[in-house]
Amino acid sequence: FFSLQLRGIMLALVSCSATALVLSPARRAGNLQMLAVEEFAISKEIKSVRVFDGEYADDICDEVAAAARACIAEKGSFSLCIPGGSVVAALAQMPADAFEASKVHLFFANEKIPSYPCKEGGLDAAKKLGVPEANLHAFGEGEPAAVAESYSSLLASHASIDNSGAVPSVDMLLLGTGPDGHVGCLFPDSAEIKASRAGKVVLAGNDARADGDFVAISLDVMNAAKCVIVSAAGAGRAEMVAKALAGNFGPFDCPAGLVEAEEETLWFTDKESIAVFDEFADIEDEDELEEE
Repeated sequence: FFSLQLRGIMLALVSCSATALVLSPARRAGNLQMLAVEEFAISKEIKSVRVFDGEYADDICDEVAAAARACIAEKGSFSLCIPGGSVVAALAQMPADAFEASKVHLFFANEKIPSYPCKEGGLDAAKKLGVPEANLHAFGEGEPAAVAESYSSLLASHASIDNSGAVPSVDMLLLGTGPDGHVGCLFPDSAEIKASRAGKVVLAGNDARADGDFVAISLDVMNAAKCVIVSAAGAGRAEMVAKALAGNFGPFDCPAGLVEAEEETLWFTDKESIAVFDEFADIEDEDELEEE
């Protein structure tokens, strides 16, 4: 794979090659009182984008295993929040001795009620990883609002989760994406994504795009995670990936683009899903060269 780093809030393309793309804050024009002898920018890496030529399930496993080992060595446990679908299915390829499975705790990013498909996928993942069933923390049964309240309390009190901040902070969160930019059950322009920055932990909602009732962790909790891996593969997600990475979206119409972990946000893409963003980057590069 090759990797891209997205830096700063205002972005301008400054260099491009076959293997890497680096973005940094745009310059602001101004009237200088005296001649500057040096100019530089200091910025924070917001998103790191990896582009793969094919499947990357093994690479997801590598990242999870490395994080698990580090957290277990540091604090004796590892909290991993998982979605449903192909992202959690990728964990089936994890080597049996990758980490101390008994010290791993699995939590859920979302669940559909009353079908509970994520719970089923999580049970399969736990068995394949060797994680004790007692360490699999699925959503309970009941009315969505009551389920959300109960799970909020669980996340806010579990020993494997950092609760020193405003909302619970898991060690790692895995997220899949939809072509519309949804993550978990946070859909574009929905009441749940609009509840961001309100300090909510778990939300209960009803949306036809989620096949009805659901519960989901809030964007606040997603962004409080120490590390987030956002998976977006295939040509069907290319427009969304370009929008999310370039920042060309409104306040609530691309939830995936709003995900920014506390420490590290990793986007896993492939050549098909990154293609439109590459075209955008090439245009920006040409514009920058013309200005010079």
